[in-house]
Amino acid sequence: MADTKKIAIAQAPFDDHNCDIILRSANGVDFHVFKLILSLVSPVFKDMFALPQGESQSNISSVPVITVTESSTTLDSLLLLCYPAATPTFGSFNDAKAVMEAASKYDMQTALGRAGDLVMAQFLSHRCLDLYAVSCQFGWPHHARTAATRSLEIKDLGRPSHMFNGIRDISALDLHRLLDYHYKCGIAAQAVGSSLSWLEPSHKPMQMWKDCTCKPDVGVKLQKNFGNVYVTSLFHEYLVFSGKKLLARPCESTLLSELSHYNRVITDATECSSCRSTVVEDMHNFRALYISRVKKVIAAIEGV
Repeated sequence: MADTKKIAIAQAPFDDHNCDIILRSANGVDFHVFKLILSLVSPVFKDMFALPQGESQSNISSVPVITVTESSTTLDSLLLLCYPAATPTFGSFNDAKAVMEAASKYDMQTALGRAGDLVMAQFLSHRCLDLYAVSCQFGWPHHARTAATRSLEIKDLGRPSHMFNGIRDISALDLHRLLDYHYKCGIAAQAVGSSLSWLEPSHKPMQMWKDCTCKPDVGVKLQKNFGNVYVTSLFHEYLVFSGKKLLARPCESTLLSELSHYNRVITDATECSSCRSTVVEDMHNFRALYISRVKKVIAAIEGV
């Protein structure tokens, strides 16, 4: 047992001397809390409080002390999740994971749910694979889907270089579902530029497939839902190139960041006196339609 002289008191709101129970962290910090609040959020603590309490181990007269295995950092965030109008900020993903594991240990389902929402908001941008893992671990299908969708920004997911810490906490089936989802999204996203059958007839006047006498080497013939049209060879190259990129990284940012072939179409068209006035706007509008369609087909993919 830690020496009483070395025991510290937690910061507000866990320093209230009117408390009726003290939780002592593994590193010797006392949290002054209330049985009613803990009993409402945790069946484990409720059952614990029903047992006869030992003599007080604190300098607060008649207040029992329960020593727990969690650190003060974990305990502070965990208890904040249980208190109304209190929201913790996690110092790291590992800190957040320790809090979620503690919430599960004490069967604090409301606190666990809040922790899941907070960790998704705080770490989704750079820890999507680990968030997918914890979502599988704690049974959060909606968060698993969100994290899996964000993982589409990872190129060629599934190669050995994409090891992540959370892989130790999920089953092979969960990992397979994630990789299968990424692959299916890549196939669906690549197919968007393969046929263009999804384009509305109103988009036919766009410059990229407009018959232009200054471009005798008009490229590949494609079937559309509004009949047979032609596209310039450079625009066809753009569709093929972007499709390959989407197969490996099926997300909106792929189309926004891969600019080499996009810019080549524009540069080529600006050499034509009749094309140069519209090609920039047409390519911008087409890419917006392209992105919208990619997002739509990905949203329809099931698997996580």
